Amino acid sequence: MPLGLIRTIAALLGILVALTTVIMLPFWLIQQSWWYLGEWLGWQYPAADLPPWPVLEYPPFSLAGQVMPAPPTTVAFLEYAVMILLGAVSLISVLTLFLPLRHRIKTVCGHAGYPLGEHPHQCFVDGLCTRYNIGGIQVRRFPIEGIAAFALSTPGNRHAIVISDGLLSQPDAVVKWVLAHEVAHIHFGDTHSTTLWLTAFKSINLFSRLRIMLMNLILRLIAFLPVLRLVTFPTYWLFRGLVVVGRIGRWLGRLIFLVADRWVSRRMEYRADLFAVETVGASPGLFLFEHLVGHFEPSFDLLATHPPHDKRYEAIQNSAYIKGQNA
Repeated sequence: MPLGLIRTIAALLGILVALTTVIMLPFWLIQQSWWYLGEWLGWQYPAADLPPWPVLEYPPFSLAGQVMPAPPTTVAFLEYAVMILLGAVSLISVLTLFLPLRHRIKTVCGHAGYPLGEHPHQCFVDGLCTRYNIGGIQVRRFPIEGIAAFALSTPGNRHAIVISDGLLSQPDAVVKWVLAHEVAHIHFGDTHSTTLWLTAFKSINLFSRLRIMLMNLILRLIAFLPVLRLVTFPTYWLFRGLVVVGRIGRWLGRLIFLVADRWVSRRMEYRADLFAVETVGASPGLFLFEHLVGHFEPSFDLLATHPPHDKRYEAIQNSAYIKGQNA
């Protein structure tokens, strides 16, 4: 099975777990509460002898004595939950399409970087894009002294590679090797599953924040109306439980993705290293991992650990040896 597909399936499973606890569970509780309340009241809005408050002229108080509607089915509520998530994902995707690439980069690493323009390294990446039929990739410089590089994609199929000033100070062959490595991640679709994960989880987190705002509004309204004050305390603990369950669901969803990504991302790194060896050669990669301290690709708390340097060095050596044997 392709590595990108495995990672995408893990992302979808994690999203489903988070979706179930953050969106589907509240809808299901509303449906169940609606049903049991209707059964208890005989499917008729109750009438109460209350003082002539102005609020009684508005629903639900103005509906006293009328027939209560039946709640939608569980399947319908689940469909509503999925539609809300898809709508939120679509909205965030559209907003991302119109968001300049530099802002997308800034949200990831805290700095937008600077485009290389007509720099030879940008021309090198443009050549790889032409050779492998990849959409345009913008190379941007990141003002830090350490050796760092990463690639990202947006829902609009825009791509960027960000490299540090410390990497640009290395020999050209090493810089090209790292650039080829990052181009490989885009070429093989490694960045797309991360984009899916980020976009969906942003949508779920957005719904979670809106849900908390709605809960606070409901609690304020309940506390404001004397006739409903008796249910303020149990309603508060119900909402509190939903918030806790939602947090656990998002944590489990994230864990599912990261466990799979730990296995997949290591193989993606080996594949990208091999692509760089075939494109630039083995010597720059061997030089890089012989002198590199730490990883040149930061994780930003999303991607799993990379393979150890000695393993990657050995894999590059073996690929170079095999290539020489077959020459």
